[in-house]
Amino acid sequence: MANILVASYYSRWDMNEHKGRIALYDSSNQLIENRVFKDASEFQVVVSMLRNEKPLWFDTEVHHLKTGSEPVGEGED
Repeated sequence: MANILVASYYSRWDMNEHKGRIALYDSSNQLIENRVFKDASEFQVVVSMLRNEKPLWFDTEVHHLKTGSEPVGEGED
């Protein structure tokens, strides 16, 4: 199992085909994962995590996007 820190991402939503793509990159700008989403709500959840959570890790074995450790109830500033 490899947990890789997500340093950057690329996202797009194809308005003609109604599908999205998200690519995740590590700190060396190497591609970690490149995924197509056919469900708009799932696409939005992942984009929201990428925008609002830090740090984010990608588990290459089970393909999970995970947040880093944060205190419970921590408010965003």
